[in-house]
Amino acid sequence: MSSGMKVVGADKFISGQHRLMAALPKQVESLIRSTAASTQQQAQRLEPVKTGFLRRQTKVTITKNVWNIRGIVSADAYNGNFNYGYAQENGTKYIKPKLFMYQAFEAHKNVFIGNLKAVLHV
Repeated sequence: MSSGMKVVGADKFISGQHRLMAALPKQVESLIRSTAASTQQQAQRLEPVKTGFLRRQTKVTITKNVWNIRGIVSADAYNGNFNYGYAQENGTKYIKPKLFMYQAFEAHKNVFIGNLKAVLHV
């Protein structure tokens, strides 16, 4: 029995959706890379500077596999076994915490979430 309905253009819609889904991982990776770089720059601006060693050691690492893309910003400035970056961020008995990494993260968190929603069309 025929209901009289006819679907036109479904093949174009489906192929369009496939194209969007194929481009999505690249867009998400690009967003993660740019947000990590911006977070790194913000952290470097907020870091205490005496010699610049901590700024030079603030790095971005991007890792990805089939299921995950991860951007990591770290400020690990070691002097022997002492992590100067950790001490500056969290404080010690003699150093007040500077929270430069926390502030940089907080400054970019909501922007990243909004941009990610836009990429995902949520």
